Amino acid sequence: MVKKIALDELPKRLLNNETKTEDLTMMYGFVGEGTADDTIRFYLDARLQKSTIIKDEDIVHHVKVTKSQSPIGGTVIWIKNAASYLTGNHTETASKSQQHAAQFFQGDIYQQYVNTVQKKNPQQPKNPYAPVCGCGKCG
Repeated sequence: MVKKIALDELPKRLLNNETKTEDLTMMYGFVGEGTADDTIRFYLDARLQKSTIIKDEDIVHHVKVTKSQSPIGGTVIWIKNAASYLTGNHTETASKSQQHAAQFFQGDIYQQYVNTVQKKNPQQPKNPYAPVCGCGKCG
C-alpha cells in the first residue's frame, strides 16, 4: 500500500483564502521598518537600494530564508494586490539603471568595440530562420 504524501503548507495558505492567484506575486528580499505601523519596507536587493513599501494586510504568506539556503538570509513573501506594488520605487530605480546602461552603450569606446567585432565576424546567417539545434533535419 502506498503511503499518502503530506500536503504542503504553501497551497493551504495561498489557495484557501479568497485571494485570486493571478493577483499574487512572490518576492525575495529583506524586511525593514515601514513608514507606518501597518507597513514594511521590503528591500529587493542586497545593497538595500531598491525597495517598496508593503501593507501588512497584503502579505498573504512569508518564509524566512535560512543561512543554509542563502548566506545573507532574507525573506520570501507572497503579496496580494500585486499590481499596486509593481509601480513602486523599485521600478523607478530600474528605469534609471536602464538609462545609465543606454548612455554607456552610446559611447565612442563601445562603438569602436562593435565595429571591431563586426570586422572580425562579417558573416551573417544565410537563413535567419535556420533551426538552432543544428541536426540538419529540422526546418
